Amino acid sequence: MTALFIITGIPSEDRRAKEALRIAAGISPWGKVHPTVCFKNGIGQMEDPEIKRYLTLLNETGSNLYTLNIDVETPLQPINKSDLEKLQKNSSIKLQF
Repeated sequence: MTALFIITGIPSEDRRAKEALRIAAGISPWGKVHPTVCFKNGIGQMEDPEIKRYLTLLNETGSNLYTLNIDVETPLQPINKSDLEKLQKNSSIKLQF
């Protein structure tokens, strides 16, 4: 089962966006649900150790991390709107924060 997390806020600035990232990272080791995360506006400042830990965990468990932001931040991959729409159609669960 796949879960698509669409995070509109910037985790370093928005606690709701950071909590969505935490949830995605928390379910990733479980293995029954494969999270894919798309940040509409990027991550923001990477100095936050929690954000680094969540992204590392998602990377280690093979989750896909995307951004619509034109300034691609590591470890995010760029994605365009049409590809995001395809992801939405092919995901079992869609969560938007």
